[in-house]
Amino acid sequence: MIPQAHMVWHTLDGLARERGFTPSALARAAGLDATALNPSRRVGPSGAMRWPSLPTLLRVLDVLQVPLAVFAGYVGGEGISHAPLRAGAGMLRALPYSMLEQDGVFDPQGLPCGPLWEREASPGLWGAEPDAYIVRVDTDGMEPVARDGGSVVVVPSLPLRVGDRVLMHGSGREPVMGLMLDTEAGQAICSFRGAEVHAVPTQEGVAWLHRIVMMTV
Repeated sequence: MIPQAHMVWHTLDGLARERGFTPSALARAAGLDATALNPSRRVGPSGAMRWPSLPTLLRVLDVLQVPLAVFAGYVGGEGISHAPLRAGAGMLRALPYSMLEQDGVFDPQGLPCGPLWEREASPGLWGAEPDAYIVRVDTDGMEPVARDGGSVVVVPSLPLRVGDRVLMHGSGREPVMGLMLDTEAGQAICSFRGAEVHAVPTQEGVAWLHRIVMMTV
């Protein structure tokens, strides 16, 4: 059977609902315009259903953690499997942004640790990632990208790519949220705070870069 555009959208919507995303929340998590996945944007002037572009689809599937081949099977009629969740799944460590530079909140590998972290429900299925954590934005200095009162979900285990939203942190240094750059001088972060550019230290253990997979408001 040749898939139709409405089948692709229907499958995406089902996967998003399972993971706790609305169309606008999923679009933001994928780094798209908040309205990019809205139903009103799926219909062309002629009334025909539009296909999502391949770059958009790949970014959305990356957030949903569904490989393209698996998604193609879902569209083709294969059942969506419901893997059992481990005990405690769906809960992540959470800490305000202003507390990230304190000693004792990250271990020597740059992963969250210690008693200051609270537990908070993951706004998706990122609770299946053992080292994922939530940063509560408690500053208006990064608006409108990261809003005061919102949160970001960070997954250290995911590989980094140029253009990814990332968090750079290190003991005793101010954390930086921004976009990953590749400059002539090496890797750098274009901060959400006034588009400042911060070089990534090359010395091991000085700073860690973790990928931001989702932002909520």
